Amino acid sequence: MIPQVLQKLHITKTLCFSIFRFFFGLLMIEQVASLVPFVYDLQNSTLVLHYPYLDFIEAYSLGLIAILKYTAISAAFLLAIGILPRISALLFCLSFGYLFLIDMSFYNNHYYLWCLLSFLFVLVDTDKSISIIDILRGHTDKQISDFAVQSFKILITIVYLYAAIVKINPDWLQGYPATLWFENRGFSNARLLGILMSYSGLMYDALMPVLLWFYARKIVLIVPYFLFHLINAQLFNIGMFPYVMILAWLLFYASDVQPLNVFLKELQATLFTNLKTTVFVLFMGYNILFPLRFLLYEGRTSWHRQGYYFSWRMMLDNYEPIDFKFRVKLPSLNEEYYVQFSKMITYRQFQNTYNDAYCIWKVAQKLKEDAKLKYKEPNPEVYNIAVVALNQHPAKILIDKDLNLAAVHYSLFKSNKFINEF
Repeated sequence: MIPQVLQKLHITKTLCFSIFRFFFGLLMIEQVASLVPFVYDLQNSTLVLHYPYLDFIEAYSLGLIAILKYTAISAAFLLAIGILPRISALLFCLSFGYLFLIDMSFYNNHYYLWCLLSFLFVLVDTDKSISIIDILRGHTDKQISDFAVQSFKILITIVYLYAAIVKINPDWLQGYPATLWFENRGFSNARLLGILMSYSGLMYDALMPVLLWFYARKIVLIVPYFLFHLINAQLFNIGMFPYVMILAWLLFYASDVQPLNVFLKELQATLFTNLKTTVFVLFMGYNILFPLRFLLYEGRTSWHRQGYYFSWRMMLDNYEPIDFKFRVKLPSLNEEYYVQFSKMITYRQFQNTYNDAYCIWKVAQKLKEDAKLKYKEPNPEVYNIAVVALNQHPAKILIDKDLNLAAVHYSLFKSNKFINEF
């Protein structure tokens, strides 16, 4: 029914793309509003958990945060109505991306996706989509390229397929952490519901993006696609993601799989001779390869969390802190003390620290420098006790509690031996 109605209304590829752009921009205003309070909350913390190599991205002042906030909101609005859409998308990508990358505790797969999608708006001919001004002037006969539509479809497909790949692990296939989610909310038959949710989520992520390429106009696919995202929006606090994905259906409706052959031939013919094509191939290559970096590390990714970020590991694990504290030893003074850790950082930072060896190591370096400054101790020692329960498993000690973290180097490109095996 929906496809027939759209056909009668002469919904074109350009109009589908324009509608997606319009609502994406409007929804991003809410996402900026949801992110900024986390940034302001850093005033209650004694440190910032920087991403590796991104120490320069800092919340330098409240004035800077306000500028970035209003730049992102304004850019999202301009993108929505189609005024200088590529420039607006670039401004949104830079301002929102900066806010998002200030602290690791802000990490959210969907925030990351908004940055990638906004960059695609910059890369493709978004200026050929229909703006509000075009509608007022009656100039609605614009034509956007297949390249633009197919680009978004490819990126969305990559996200879904990687979300399926990472779900193929023993815990997820046993119904965790979904079972725990139902148990914590008092559902009867939580085990059965957890298994059903786990397998339906896996099958959906693996099959839906592929089916959309071929059957986006079939009502038998449209109904489960919409229902899945609407149910997720009601059950989970995942922001605007379900609504953006519902809107993304328009992109698959607008252009079937047939132009993909032409699209790939154009890429091959213009690679390294056309800047836009080259940047696009590098961008997609990054999105294909970067999430796979977890394969470089030994052990369980959800435990050591190396390669965990920016890899579409959405709602994949449940962590519970059983015991977590730092002990600082001052050898020259023959003294030691435990740190009141809850007073050092924000609640959100704590939620992203107790289960992450890299964040624990970062905090240990901060405590080392504090001890040097406050107690004039030349070689302070910092120890951590982190007892964590992952999914349904018994609680385990994450890091060697007898290891002086102040003297340990954290390796970003190989397994760190101070992280206990799961």
